[in-house]
Amino acid sequence: MAIKNLLVAYNGGAASDAALRFAIQMATKYDAHLTGVMAHGVSNISRNIPIWFSGVMRESIKGAIAQKSNDIGNRFDMLARRSLPDDRVHWIEVGGDPDQTITDYAMLYDFTIVGQYENLVEADELELHPDRITFASGRPVLLIPKGYQATDFNERAVLAWDGNRTATRALADAMQVLETKDTVTVATVETHDLGTPLEGIDITTVLDRHGITSNRVFLPRTKESVAHSIMEFCDEVEAGLLVMGAYEGSKSKQDLVGGVTSTVMKNSKIPVLMSH
Repeated sequence: MAIKNLLVAYNGGAASDAALRFAIQMATKYDAHLTGVMAHGVSNISRNIPIWFSGVMRESIKGAIAQKSNDIGNRFDMLARRSLPDDRVHWIEVGGDPDQTITDYAMLYDFTIVGQYENLVEADELELHPDRITFASGRPVLLIPKGYQATDFNERAVLAWDGNRTATRALADAMQVLETKDTVTVATVETHDLGTPLEGIDITTVLDRHGITSNRVFLPRTKESVAHSIMEFCDEVEAGLLVMGAYEGSKSKQDLVGGVTSTVMKNSKIPVLMSH
């Protein structure tokens, strides 16, 4: 099945601008439809309007919020339609919790593109948490670093591979993307959590059968975290994409004490394709 249906979570922030630029490039490369979704909940401003505010003041606040939403939609249209045919650009604005709404829509798209988390102090009703979307949607999510810009695709990818469930899921979800890459490096950090090798087949055989040129690298476990070892390796090989499983362990534990997924989400300098 070809890549034809892309979703980008867009809220007008700097991170979602980076996500939109990447999504436009991806839609162009794969001749795909691109849908932007802006979901807005109830802002702190609206939630905390004093009861003694006059009706005129209340309507003024509501009007300012509506105008902000309209401006965001117009900006999406301007950027997307400048590069893509009109019939392949779509915009959806919907009320509701942003994370849950994007999660619901993601279930119907080939890939969902989301910017790194950013604290939108003056637009909290639009704030997105890519970790929650990745965990809950069951679909592949492309996380784009805030400020990321690339005029052309870097066709070198790194697949973080430990042979466990979420890495396997990420491999399957990313296969159509990996098939278009010049090289794929399979990077395994040597830890005690590696899956059991199977007789008669390994990860490079799988990639080879899909026509993907790959090589295998084992990274020794150092004092640095697994996440930092993977990100440093991506820097060394000048990769343009990291593919990895998300939250093989408990998400709640990672939220509290950190882990591979949360560290990569916060610190990656390149796009990350994640699946849970």
